[in-house]
Amino acid sequence: MVSFIFTEMVVTITMMMMMIFSLAYAISSSLSTDEGKALRSTGWWNNSASHHCTWEFVLCNEANSVIEIAISYPDKELGELSKLNFSSFPNLIHLELYNCGLNGSILQQIGTLTHLTELDLGFNNLIGELPLSLANLSQLEYLFLSNNRLHGSIPPEFGKMTNLIYLYLRYNNLTGVIPSSLSNLTNLTYFSLRSNHITGFIPPEFGKMKNLIFFIWL
Repeated sequence: MVSFIFTEMVVTITMMMMMIFSLAYAISSSLSTDEGKALRSTGWWNNSASHHCTWEFVLCNEANSVIEIAISYPDKELGELSKLNFSSFPNLIHLELYNCGLNGSILQQIGTLTHLTELDLGFNNLIGELPLSLANLSQLEYLFLSNNRLHGSIPPEFGKMTNLIYLYLRYNNLTGVIPSSLSNLTNLTYFSLRSNHITGFIPPEFGKMKNLIFFIWL
């Protein structure tokens, strides 16, 4: 009797494990399919017949989920940044679209990329204001938005991105004062606001930023 019960338990546990693995595979497969569709819809890749994890500029993890999109190609004209549906890439860690003819604004949807550690949209033709949702990227270490046409003020909410090490906003059309809340970025090492229209003074709270070794704001 004991042997029979033990056998039944083993069978039940085995079946449950198989169901869990099947469910996990189905979820992973569905996510990978959605990411592939989102990449194809941009029109930025021509080899749409192959699996997107094999494409140039795309890196996937072992589950075939996209963790990196890195395009740095001056001969490309990618057009509207809004072509890329940010919410389709929940595991994205590195997004680099550098000097590749991007235009349009940075949508609030970018705040859904909560695993992002590097964001580089520099040397493009992006316009509009800095979206408040960037403050949701709590894992971000590198933020490079230089050499665009961004305007408006620096949101005080940026002080929530406490993992930031590099913050480059130079050569834009930003106005207003430097928020004192940025002094909360105690890991910040490089900070450039050169060639904007910033007014006022450096907040005295910046004196507690012991890791800041490079700061240009004029």
